[in-house]
Amino acid sequence: MGSVALIAVILSLVGLELLFQFVVLKVALPIFEGKPPFGSEHYPHDPSAEAITIPTSYGLRLQGSLFRTLQGEPRGLILFCHELDSDRWSALAYCEGLLAAGFNVLAFDFRNQGDSDTMPGYEPTCWLTGFEVDDVLAAVAYIGNRPDLRHLALGVFGVSRGGGAALVAAAQCDSVRQVCTDGAYSCNEMLLHFTARWGRLYIPEWMLRMQPRWHMTSTLWVIRSVSEVRRGCQYANIEKAVCQLRDKPVFMLSGERDTYVIPRMTLNLQARAGQSEAGVWIVPGAKHNMARQVASDEYDRRLVDFFSPLEQARREVRTSQDPAIVGNGQGFGNRSLRSKGMTAG
Repeated sequence: MGSVALIAVILSLVGLELLFQFVVLKVALPIFEGKPPFGSEHYPHDPSAEAITIPTSYGLRLQGSLFRTLQGEPRGLILFCHELDSDRWSALAYCEGLLAAGFNVLAFDFRNQGDSDTMPGYEPTCWLTGFEVDDVLAAVAYIGNRPDLRHLALGVFGVSRGGGAALVAAAQCDSVRQVCTDGAYSCNEMLLHFTARWGRLYIPEWMLRMQPRWHMTSTLWVIRSVSEVRRGCQYANIEKAVCQLRDKPVFMLSGERDTYVIPRMTLNLQARAGQSEAGVWIVPGAKHNMARQVASDEYDRRLVDFFSPLEQARREVRTSQDPAIVGNGQGFGNRSLRSKGMTAG
């Protein structure tokens, strides 16, 4: 009888766990796949920029712009990755100081954003997927195939979700010398933070308090995994990527008043990269992606100082790049939309 009772208890616990996971999944999945109100700003076009087209995976073509410095021979090239729901023209708002200091800037619209091609069946959200990483890899490959650009030492600069794409791509590309982010975040830490902060609105507080961290982490993993299947994509592991950036200079910015990406998240990402807090600037009084509006002169100075070593590295840049190193826009390991009949036209 004792073994029967034990089996009954185990089955009851399993049933309760499955019920809990079902309820949480039903409540949390729509929230996870929704878009937060970041309120991305759109900027005027610059007719002096060179229009470029970048081929990428699934036959898509990304529209981009090359902004050339007016200071003569470029000191380096900065690949800019915009935030969600913005476009390549936002580069002018963040990189104005770099252009004035002698750097060229290449920016592009991610797929399903701006003027770039749309992948049917895919809706971008705030969570970075392999599709956005593929777009950055395709831009790096494009740079490597242009004789007038590939001799320039390359740095990558990304904002918010674009910052995560910059980190993951930099970890995969030897040709990327340095990476800078403004408001970058990882999916895992963001989920844990907001679950602890707002979970009580959907789940009884006593139940949340009973959940050990490992159980909450595993539940969030289930939500991510189900979402990947539903959306036909793979979410990027930014924590793993930054651990591979220990040999590259990394500079991360965060706003002191940022309520989306709190400063602790930025400090934790930088620590994973094995770099000191000297590579982090928490901008006093700044909200999410608003650091340059709060402290424009200091913002520009810090970016120029950080990317200045690119000028010294210019002679070391290879005159050709191996496509196997920079990627061809299909190397991240997405769950293919083709398997769902969602190929691009």
